[in-house]
Amino acid sequence: MTRILLYTGKGGVGKTSVAAATAVLLSKKYKTLVMSTDPAHSLGDSLEREIGSEPTLISNNLYAQEVNINDAINSHWKDLKEYLTALFQYQGLDPISADEIAILPGFDEAAYLLYINDYVSKNQFDVIVVDSAPTGESLRLLSFPEVMRWYMDKIFPISRTAAKLARPLMRPFSGIPVPNDAVFKSAETLYDQLGNIHDVLQNPDITSIRLVTNADQMSYNETKRAFTYLLLYGYPVDAVIANKIYTDDTGDFFKGWRDSQTRIVGELPDAFPDINILKSYLQNYELLGEEKLSIFGKNIYGNYDPFDVFYKGKPIEYIKKGNNTVIKIELPHATKENLNVYNKAGELIIELKNWKRVLYLPQTMANMEPQDAELKNGYLYITLS
Repeated sequence: MTRILLYTGKGGVGKTSVAAATAVLLSKKYKTLVMSTDPAHSLGDSLEREIGSEPTLISNNLYAQEVNINDAINSHWKDLKEYLTALFQYQGLDPISADEIAILPGFDEAAYLLYINDYVSKNQFDVIVVDSAPTGESLRLLSFPEVMRWYMDKIFPISRTAAKLARPLMRPFSGIPVPNDAVFKSAETLYDQLGNIHDVLQNPDITSIRLVTNADQMSYNETKRAFTYLLLYGYPVDAVIANKIYTDDTGDFFKGWRDSQTRIVGELPDAFPDINILKSYLQNYELLGEEKLSIFGKNIYGNYDPFDVFYKGKPIEYIKKGNNTVIKIELPHATKENLNVYNKAGELIIELKNWKRVLYLPQTMANMEPQDAELKNGYLYITLS
């Protein structure tokens, strides 16, 4: 079974170094791929190697990859892209612009996920370490499968039926491109693969998401928000890594920083209950190359094996109470001012600030309406009846 470790955090917290160090450590025992999904790739710099858009052998058991979006789209959705390009050209765009705009929003997120899905389905690696984009982009990456599922469930069947009816009528009289079966097949394949990787990423036996933060207030606040949003989407978080902590020998000039960091590090166990809290200290050299990354990784994990699952929680539970069903969702840093819950056509919709999750209710619960929603001790309780 392939293990997936995904590292994310605010830009500049050092997640690439942490991910690369983790991969170097793991490669001592496992066939390991470290993959960058950050458009501003720096993984090659960290490993001091040129890395391609396909897995590149770095050393024994260690492979690295910086995904090229254009290559990914051409290999996975060529038919879909060709149709969109033709459609945009019909609308008056020049061929170059039409080709560029045919890469729709979300395709890049899907490309990363499909690579992971391919490697997992083929059992190509023992462990995949994902050096993810900064927090906001990572959340879009992880929420994309559900957005795509909604689109395919609601829009795709209508679009396909309409296209089949319109195709013989429109061809003799219009130059408007009409999608053929290959286009729809491409979209269906995308849908199936995203559904599969969505299940894999939500399985705590396979996937662990690890949040990298610095011990400063801005990074700490963003990490708490990211933790809450990840739990909203049902993703398993098993560790927080506090990075770039100043050591006591950094002198009086940094005393204020050390005091602030000590306070924030002391708050981490309460802010992230049950999950593993790891600490790494600011090094006096650049973390470049396998040797330095290996030392850095040992300092982070100590006696822990980074391959292990550090914590298995249940972000979402369904609890039967008489004729009612209570949905219990872990949302440790949510506030009721930013929360909205409602049922729309059998879909339970939870809005938390700028993020929205659609929970597809079982058929037996599709007609239930939320009667009560309460935030209590870091959990959201939604009563359906």
